[in-house]
Formats: sequence, structure tokens, C-alpha cells
Amino acid sequence: MNERIGILDGSGGGYRAKVNSDNQLSTRSVLVSALHEATLRADAYTWNTVNYDITAADTILTVRNLSEDRLLVINRLYMWTDVNGFFDIHIETIATTFTQTHAAVVVGVNLNTESNQPADADAIADEEAIAAQGSIILTLRSNESATDQFAVDYPTNDAIILGTNGRIAIDASAAAAACEATITGYFIDR
Repeated sequence: MNERIGILDGSGGGYRAKVNSDNQLSTRSVLVSALHEATLRADAYTWNTVNYDITAADTILTVRNLSEDRLLVINRLYMWTDVNGFFDIHIETIATTFTQTHAAVVVGVNLNTESNQPADADAIADEEAIAAQGSIILTLRSNESATDQFAVDYPTNDAIILGTNGRIAIDASAAAAACEATITGYFIDR
């Protein structure tokens, strides 16, 4: 049996798909990230803190998922201090409220500017008294020196997923006069 197999062009033209001048098939690809889709749904947020004096082993920024029916997917971590050192990223599930020793409340910013929907999460910066550190899942090194500004921008590839009361935190190993951190994430249904 001699059948012809072809590519339909979607316009009823049968086997006459469009090709360019080099006789290559002309196609179109649409790549939409999960973060982009969540932003369109007004389910994507960023939590940010910047420029305060931390002591060694302080948690620069921590975010906890408060949703009972949605997961919080962490998409990106960004951190910087003005001293050479490293950052420990840790996660845990903890139902107790944050202690407020030297802590500042951080409000999640919805990445969809047409939405005023608040994040179903709480977050704090400059935490000194977190009772349990949880499990360190990643340590990132800063190459900071006196004359250069080396931030660590770490895409997680959506590999960190926080359930109800799941928390992620960024700790600094060394005391710093200035620092900044951003955690970006989005909510999905279970």
C-alpha cells in the first residue's frame, strides 16, 4: 500500500502546508510558563526585603503558605549581602505563628497589577528567633567583595512546593550591614 502522509496546514489546504524560501516548514510555537499563567490568574506573588543590618545566622526572608486548599510553588530566589558568605535555603512545615524578635512583616505583592487579591501567605524579614530551622535544601555561595556587587539569582524550576503551613527561608551565614532578598512564587490548586 502506497499512502501519502502529509502535514495539514489547518486552513483546509490539505497537504499544502506553508514553507519558507528554503523549503522549510513554517510553524509557530507558543511557550507559556506556569508563572505567566498564574500571573494572568492573579495567583503569582513576590515577597521582598531590602537594606537592613542583620547578624550572622539571621533569616533574611521567610514565607509561609497559609492556604488550606492550594499549594505555593516557589519559582525564584534572589539574595544579596554586602559581605562574603553563603546563604542557606531551608524548608519546613510549621503551624505556629512567627516570632517577632527584630522581625518586619513583609506583604506579598501580586504580580498582576489589575488585581488587589492578597497572598494567602505570611512573611517576615530579619528574623532572629525561629525555633526550628527545618531542613536545609540548598546552600548558595556569595562571592561578594568590597568593590563588587554579586547577587545570587536562583531559578528553582518550580521544584519547591509548599503545602499548608509549609515555609521557605533564606538565612545569611555572616553579619551584614546591608542585604536584600526576594522570593517569587505562585499558587496552584491541589
